[in-house]
Formats: sequence, structure tokens, C-alpha cells
Amino acid sequence: MCLLYWKIYEMGIPVLVGPSTLAKILGCPTQCDCDVVVYKNDMEKVAERCVWAIDDPSFIHRYMWIAGLPHVSIGDIAKIEGPTETINCILDRLRGAPRVL
Repeated sequence: MCLLYWKIYEMGIPVLVGPSTLAKILGCPTQCDCDVVVYKNDMEKVAERCVWAIDDPSFIHRYMWIAGLPHVSIGDIAKIEGPTETINCILDRLRGAPRVL
């Protein structure tokens, strides 16, 4: 359960769960157990850790369901202004890049 998602959702701010869940599934490092993505202009309304910005306001209409919550789409993960190491790992794993140990 991602309580941060529900907190921001109840504030009336368009929000999707961030890449942390997908990172865990793919074995990538993540800074947060639960993270969210909001439009960059809404960042000033949310003073929370593990909230990432995206420059495309239409991201909210493209999502994928994981564990009963709407998550940022795979196509939008690269657009997130956030945890670069996590994002790069997810994208590499999805492309089938060899895993470096």
C-alpha cells in the first residue's frame, strides 16, 4: 500500500505511483519503498520525500496497473526528473541489457 499516493490523491493533485515498485520487481535499486510522480507545476504543492516531477501533464492519462494502483507508464519512466540510477536500471532491464554484478 502506498500511503503517499493516497495522501497526494486526496489533495486533488493528479498523481501516479512512481518507478519504485517496478524497480523492486526488476531487481533495481530504489531510494523509496513508495514513490509518486506529479506534474512539475504541482511540485510546489507537495513537500514530501520520494515525489518525482514529470514535464508532461498528460502523463496522468497513461498508466499501468500494478498491485491495484495506477503506476507511471513504461513510456513515461524516462521522462521522470528523479532517481536516475533507478530509472536507468529499469530501462536497461526492459531493453534486455546484460546485468552487471
